[in-house]
Amino acid sequence: AVAWQAFGGFGKEVRSTLREAANQLSNKLSHAQHLDEVTWTTKNWHGLQMQRLSVVLHTAVAWQTVNELACGESGIVHGAECIAVLNGVA
Repeated sequence: AVAWQAFGGFGKEVRSTLREAANQLSNKLSHAQHLDEVTWTTKNWHGLQMQRLSVVLHTAVAWQTVNELACGESGIVHGAECIAVLNGVA
């Protein structure tokens, strides 16, 4: 089964694992998480972890897409060149 989907959500096994972990922590954030990691959209541990995973996965998909589209010896682009590649002007 597919554990991660680039767009559309997480696989059943991932959701189940995250829910079990949230239950072990009573779905509560630590003091440090409240101070350093919580945004206005996250109110509990499960929400924070779902948000963090989503950001990491979408960033990885974006990097992979850019690198596949990149021209050049290394195949890796950075900064303004990355935007130019995405806009089709590089």
